Amino acid sequence: MTDKASLTSLINLESLLDFSARLNESNDEYFICNSLILTVMGKLRLLRSCVLVPSNNSLKILVAKGKVEFTEIPLFTINTPVVITREISVVLFDNGFRYCFPLLHHDKVMAILCVGSIPSNILSEEEIQYGTLVCSIAANALHSARTNADIVRQKNEMEMQNQLLTTIFEVNREFSALLSKVQIMQMFSYRLMGQMMVSRFAVFTINNAKFETVINRFTTVFQTETLEELIATDETRCSSFQHVRHQTKALLEAAGVKLMTKMIIHGEVRGLLFVGGKLNNTDFTPMNEQFIESMGNIMLSALENARLFQEEVQKKRLESELSLATEIQRGLLPSVLPTLQGFSCAATSIPSKHVGGDYYDFIHLADGRLLIAIADVSGKGMPASLLMANVQAALRVLAPLHMKLDELVSRINAIVYNNTSPDKFVTFFAALFDPETSSFSYINAGHNPPFIMRANGTVEELQCGGIILGILENAPPYNTGTVTINNGDAVVMYTDGVSEAMNNNNDEFGEDTLREISLAVRHTDAHTILDTIVVHVHKHADGAPQSDDITLAIIKYHEQ
Repeated sequence: MTDKASLTSLINLESLLDFSARLNESNDEYFICNSLILTVMGKLRLLRSCVLVPSNNSLKILVAKGKVEFTEIPLFTINTPVVITREISVVLFDNGFRYCFPLLHHDKVMAILCVGSIPSNILSEEEIQYGTLVCSIAANALHSARTNADIVRQKNEMEMQNQLLTTIFEVNREFSALLSKVQIMQMFSYRLMGQMMVSRFAVFTINNAKFETVINRFTTVFQTETLEELIATDETRCSSFQHVRHQTKALLEAAGVKLMTKMIIHGEVRGLLFVGGKLNNTDFTPMNEQFIESMGNIMLSALENARLFQEEVQKKRLESELSLATEIQRGLLPSVLPTLQGFSCAATSIPSKHVGGDYYDFIHLADGRLLIAIADVSGKGMPASLLMANVQAALRVLAPLHMKLDELVSRINAIVYNNTSPDKFVTFFAALFDPETSSFSYINAGHNPPFIMRANGTVEELQCGGIILGILENAPPYNTGTVTINNGDAVVMYTDGVSEAMNNNNDEFGEDTLREISLAVRHTDAHTILDTIVVHVHKHADGAPQSDDITLAIIKYHEQ
């Protein structure tokens, strides 16, 4: 029997079936290609063989037997067995390879079998057919292996996604129970280390267009300019940093930042998260990056909730303190107005905030006279109320000393000057009223002029006095004015919160309107006059926010 006849007898159906069964039992590409090479080399008595697989623009060796001095070659494609020439591949030709067999599956090249060192240097037609056949069997096995590998990979990815999704839910639940920034960052650190094997990270939040460094476990300090540049990029997360300046990319790489993600709440970018490399030096997968991005957003939401909670706590504390301050300030005002034979007195103070800077007082003196005061401290809120309390304390201390009115006002001026900053001042009106003689002596220190409504409907402004309190330590002498309150007359004292009360069109209530309304009810008692003015002020405002404290004090001599 000739050699050809012997070779033909070896290529039989039984061996091919055995070869096919052996390959299809494995999902290992290396095993399949290695078995292919060993089978072909054994059957065709070859000394050199390799299997090349496509990889981007090249062909890389997966398995090789015999002397092979390369690992990859430029890509070429074939769909039938071909004789290797220099035109096909110089590298293969120079390494002694003479034939190429494609491993085809539905016209797709899965790999290429290259053989060389052939005894006769030429393969017969039957040998080429044999090579084509076993390559076809190997191609089907490769396709099955890759399909199974894809299924396994997809299954693993799905399991990983489910695991990460479960972790995200757990993280969300854990963070929702934390209201401390320190606890939130500790939890984030544990999760980042446990899930991603990452120990270095940095968190930067944006509040009122300014960056705040929440935590930075890198040794590099990241400047605002760098953070603003990263915020301005179109990418919500990136690891290549191709869309930033060269200096910024170099800085991030030198710092060890492997991933940057923007942290977003309600569609608004509110921070940046920098993440360092894994401790096992593996790269982040797209799924890893998505997980880190999601966890960053959850962490930011937790930080925002913690901030809002602290603000609410602070707000409640402030409201409690303001309520206490309101009670204290209300206690500084007279709780009971004096009762005078033939006269009625009425007063009110409505602060624009919890506490105000307006003040009024009625103080009975030992000689039977009544010291009346009304004042307006510059500013609003707590600072104004504290200065108002000082004025009230000074007046209460000085009132029993029976000093003249101008001396009293000068002493209060010096106290205000020495205890406040230059931008603080007080408009002040003080009067000494003698019910026996109906004498009304007063000093107006820059205050809105009170006015006397005479019973006949005429109006007199009380302007005599001097400069406002707190501007000069030694103010020019204050002039004292004196008028007499006759039967049916009323004195209306007020602060600018009354005359300057505005509506939504920014129209002021006005002094003229105040006088008209007062005159219309001048024949009533002090309480009715006051209530009428307050009602008309609120009616004029028509729901507009109160811009200043509203204070009124009224004395009315009842008609006999």
